[in-house]
Amino acid sequence: MKNYFRALDRGEVTSFSRNSYDRVFAVFMIALAYFYRDNPQIVYPRILYFFLLLLGSNFLFNYLLRRRSSVNLWLIDLILLVNFWVITGVLYYSGRGASYFWVLYLLPVFAASLMASFKDAAGMVLLCAMSITVMSLPITGEDLAVLLSLAVKIGVLSFSGGVVYNTAQSRKRAEAGLASKRVQVELLEKKVTETESEIVKTASAGEVGTLVSGVMHDLGNAISVIMLSAELAVTEEKPDKKDLERVLKGARYAKSLLSAALSIVRGQEYTFELLQLKELAESAALLVDFTARKKNVAVELSFPGGLPQLRMSRVHIERVFINALSNSLSFVPEGGAIKVLARAEGDWVMAEISDNGPGFPEKLLKEGVKVFGTTRKEKGGTGLGLFVCEQIVLRHGGGMRLDNQPGGGARITISLPVGKQNVN
Repeated sequence: MKNYFRALDRGEVTSFSRNSYDRVFAVFMIALAYFYRDNPQIVYPRILYFFLLLLGSNFLFNYLLRRRSSVNLWLIDLILLVNFWVITGVLYYSGRGASYFWVLYLLPVFAASLMASFKDAAGMVLLCAMSITVMSLPITGEDLAVLLSLAVKIGVLSFSGGVVYNTAQSRKRAEAGLASKRVQVELLEKKVTETESEIVKTASAGEVGTLVSGVMHDLGNAISVIMLSAELAVTEEKPDKKDLERVLKGARYAKSLLSAALSIVRGQEYTFELLQLKELAESAALLVDFTARKKNVAVELSFPGGLPQLRMSRVHIERVFINALSNSLSFVPEGGAIKVLARAEGDWVMAEISDNGPGFPEKLLKEGVKVFGTTRKEKGGTGLGLFVCEQIVLRHGGGMRLDNQPGGGARITISLPVGKQNVN
């Protein structure tokens, strides 16, 4: 029995219409029927009942489709057959073969051509052609006008179905190509986030300069991700503005980090300028947004107006926020929350990154941040992230403190001075 049902399984479809063009078309036809209500071929009120049934069924089907990511092809067939039956009723009560409502058959023809296979699309065209032919019976050899009209109707249905089917197939091929590129993006993204490089494993705090080559290598992968993501966004019919902003900010960040890495070699590590802390936090949140959405984690930023500008190195402070947010994202549960708050306290600006995860282990809080001390070695962690954050904040004349919130969850507090450049 299981083999029998398996043989009947036709699979599912994910590219189905979720718009309301069919309902708009039906409303137009109802209006047309009303204005031609004096036509003796139209049978009132039965034709209106069928129109209302067409509207109701399509409203119900669209409502069900909007709530699903994929639909079994048998359900699509059922929807098409229901529409075919209702439209046939409309024709029957509006002059049969002479009815001008035969164009309603384009609805199931278009739907079959867009969503189903070639056999389904051809079958629906044949079914509609047969219905129009039966409705036009009897036909004699002298009814040349009727024959021509029938040929035109069948030709329109066939041509329209063929054009829509070819268009749908071209779009599916394009989507398959995009899916392949998305796989490449995910693979490259995995390389970008890997931290198990031999440089990081063997380096010490006094050999940070040797990390520059590793940074350059990882950024090469990051730029490849940005370029491929941009190509995907350009190919999409309606690219998401947020995705485009992420590509732009990611490219700027990569460029800045490369410049900073080259400056380290030249001995010019930090470039200070007056900046708003909110701007840098927003850039960092945008870069980790994809990871946050994959875990369904909400990242909330709260920066009051009137915060003073700080003299900061843009790429380094962005890196502090990125490392802090990435650390929280590694530990918060699915559907968790991360908050980034800021406030002014005298000559200082305090920034807090907190989450509802398990919190920092007591050993880390007692011993402090060490360059290669980590609580997630099994996930490829090196402990370098928080150490880098602390060193960057110190170079800005500030400080960083780790603790756990009273209600649970980790908290990183960063203090930055107002109007102070850096401390060597």
